[in-house]
Amino acid sequence: MKKLFVLPVLAFGLLIGTQGITAQEVASNDNTEVVTPVQDKYIDLAVENLPQKVLDAVAKDYAGATIESAGAKEDASEFKLVLKQGEKEMEVFCDADGNWITKG
Repeated sequence: MKKLFVLPVLAFGLLIGTQGITAQEVASNDNTEVVTPVQDKYIDLAVENLPQKVLDAVAKDYAGATIESAGAKEDASEFKLVLKQGEKEMEVFCDADGNWITKG
């Protein structure tokens, strides 16, 4: 009689234990990570409000180019410039000290 009681309890325990393991396997196999690109926000800036170091860097490294538009990060640590040199238009980035930043 005890064997008849132990067998269903054992089967029930295995059933419950197996469901917990299966749930963990499904959760551990679902390691899908969603990556969203971080877009830098630039605030429009009048060209005459650019720091002198940035203007000097443009004059030195892009002689003859004109600054069509400018933008700055909120903390003014980085600037985005649209330069026009002849028919060629380019977007460049620099820091507040006039050092060029490569964007890739």
